[in-house]
Amino acid sequence: MSSQKAFQFPYIVGLHDTDAADYLFSANLIRICHIAYEAMMASLGFPLGSLLKQRDFALPIVHIEGDFKQRLTVSDELTISAWVSRLGGSSYTISYELRKPDGELCATASTVQVCVDWNSSKSQPLPAPLREALGRYSEA
Repeated sequence: MSSQKAFQFPYIVGLHDTDAADYLFSANLIRICHIAYEAMMASLGFPLGSLLKQRDFALPIVHIEGDFKQRLTVSDELTISAWVSRLGGSSYTISYELRKPDGELCATASTVQVCVDWNSSKSQPLPAPLREALGRYSEA
């Protein structure tokens, strides 16, 4: 993915992100990526807090995966690139790359969000304004 098309989010690995061996705790990979996702959504005009208050639809994560390429430890400075790698009718995939300042790829992850009706939890098409906004960071 071209870094010009991806949302860029800075992050510094904190002590609370690591385990007793001073490695990034595996579950925190997804937590850190979700922090970048929330910032990306806010940059698109769809802050998650506002979406939750409106209760028109929800965007739950239905699939998560991640891979570690290099060790991440306390004080590592990262840039998280996030982009829409797939935009479907009612769902989308966000892909992530975590890189050190020298460009070294340290981890990748992806999440699949599906748009559901707030009350019934049944899948529904992505609202047109959201679909259009997501296109800003789409690799398609």
